[in-house]
Formats: sequence, C-alpha cells, structure tokens
Amino acid sequence: MNGNGHSLTVDEILAQDGRMLEDICQAVLFGEESAPALRNESCEVEPDGTRPHGCPSILRAAGMI
Repeated sequence: MNGNGHSLTVDEILAQDGRMLEDICQAVLFGEESAPALRNESCEVEPDGTRPHGCPSILRAAGMI
C-alpha cells in the first residue's frame, strides 16, 4: 500500500477478486470487462490505463500490457 492508504498490490487485488491474473486478462480482453485498478474502492479502468488518482490497472501493473 502506498502513502495515501488506498492503493493495493497486484496480490491484494487478486485476493479480493478471487480470480487468477490470467482469468482477469481473459475477461478483459475477450469478455469486455474493465480492468480492476490497484485501488481498494473497486475502481475499474481501461486495461492499459490509470485512474485520475494514479492507480494503474492490474494488467498494466503486472506488466501484461
């Protein structure tokens, strides 16, 4: 978690979501879902994007995009 207390790690997001990173990637790329952002407020973002508060998508943070 960073200094603002709202950012999460890839592992924390995966634990919250209950899916593996590959499952999220497949759902985003083929299932037309938005990607979860590394944020504890259930933010979503474009797969290659970041939220206005600076948190990237899980796929971007994991180096998949």
